[in-house]
Amino acid sequence: MLKRFDIENLGVSSAGLLDWSESEFSAYIMSAERRIFTEKYGHLPGYRFLRLGLSPSQDTLDCFTQIHRFGLQSQLSGNIEAMSAVADFSDIPLPSEVVDVVLLQHSIEFSESPQASLNEALRVLAPGGHIIICVFNPVGPTGLIKFPMQLVTNRPQYRFHSLRKGRLIDWLTLLNCQVLDVDHGAYHWPRRAAETKAHESNSKAEGEQISSWDNVCGKIRLPVGNFYMIHAVKRVARGISSSPRVWKHGVSGRLTSSNAKSLGSKKEPK
Repeated sequence: MLKRFDIENLGVSSAGLLDWSESEFSAYIMSAERRIFTEKYGHLPGYRFLRLGLSPSQDTLDCFTQIHRFGLQSQLSGNIEAMSAVADFSDIPLPSEVVDVVLLQHSIEFSESPQASLNEALRVLAPGGHIIICVFNPVGPTGLIKFPMQLVTNRPQYRFHSLRKGRLIDWLTLLNCQVLDVDHGAYHWPRRAAETKAHESNSKAEGEQISSWDNVCGKIRLPVGNFYMIHAVKRVARGISSSPRVWKHGVSGRLTSSNAKSLGSKKEPK
């Protein structure tokens, strides 16, 4: 029973996740993410772009303008594309600091160790480079139905780490990154999203009415979408200040710094 809540290795669960990636709900989420990529992050500086995702996605790569764009996925699929390869996200086969933009698209929450995958992505990212992380929102529709669905099904799309936004921001800060922006998107529930896809093909007015809900929620930045997206930049390492401190013996015989301030200390009687 408890195995239903375990996070499997991506190499094991990727087959089921690839099937889910072809569903209407997955297409709805990916479409909302690509819209943000195109509007906000399509023209980030740099020449080399790396995407780490669960399935190959040429449409996602086309949202960016870097000259060299390629992706890594966790398992070989039948429709693998020319610019994709298979690799372990916790051991990326690239030298350090060679990529200008890294996109983690629903990869770290399905990893056995999200911290290891994030560390590895930042290892290959050059100083001053940009990292974009797309994660399922624990307080969004997908996150809220995760535990009830785990009780009735073994589907891998419901077996992921519930990574809070604040927790991920803390990790990035500790790893010498500066968070620049946070976005949310895809506010419909799974059944409603499927209805949106069906109605868009039959009624343009109905499709505009449903999509306007996402637009309104996005404009007021409601933090309850199916996913959230963090944009951060890797800080450039700075050298340690070369001005040495001058230490001297105090009245009590202890070493004190010459530039240290005395906080209300009283003079000892002679």
